Amino acid sequence: MSLFSANELLTSSGPVVITDELASPGDFLLHQLLSEFVRGSPDGKCIIISASQDLARWKAISSRSGFNLTQKLEQGSIIFIDVPTQIPDLSRSKGTTLLPLLDFIRDSVERIRGATSSLVIFDELASFEWIGHSALDVSRFARALVSSCAKASANGVFLAVRYHIATPDDPDSILRILLQLSTYHVEVLPLSSGKSGAVSGEIALHAGAALAGTPRRVIPRSRALQYRLGEYHATYFERGTGHMVL
Repeated sequence: MSLFSANELLTSSGPVVITDELASPGDFLLHQLLSEFVRGSPDGKCIIISASQDLARWKAISSRSGFNLTQKLEQGSIIFIDVPTQIPDLSRSKGTTLLPLLDFIRDSVERIRGATSSLVIFDELASFEWIGHSALDVSRFARALVSSCAKASANGVFLAVRYHIATPDDPDSILRILLQLSTYHVEVLPLSSGKSGAVSGEIALHAGAALAGTPRRVIPRSRALQYRLGEYHATYFERGTGHMVL
């Protein structure tokens, strides 16, 4: 039995923030979330907003995970927003704000209103700073995104946001806002000892400021789980036990 599963996150109320670093990309968790959601909610609806991975990559990984993303897109059960392609002029240097993207997302969320269960995946928020948007604009966008998902239905829409951390030892203002808005924070961390062929990285799980009540589970950094990425999935194990599962 796995020590951790993306399905654990789907049983929370959301939103969930996934942070990663250059040496430990966390996109695999987003793909696991999508796969778990499709298997567990056959009548559910999902929106993928991707600013960093194109549709071809999502299709390839979904195929290896055991479901046909193309078919889901044709059926309308999954909506894919390829930000660079569908909303190409978001660069701040062109005088564009993030409002066109927010309106696009709101329209898409309206289309999944009434679904028995709904998932919104946003990958990846830090990219908007890289194209010139201010921390204030990105923070306002994040607040509006969370609000739109929360208002979409009586139960809300489960939202997962990936945020790439450029300076791990100095959390920026956007990350602080995201942690205030989230119910859980998943840290995808590189190995402190450096790269390893047997271990891909570590994950820790923290309760967010928006969590009501006692967290179901936390994994502090001091007891972070290690993981190894395979072709189809990630395998999780406790530190020092990798030889037993690899």
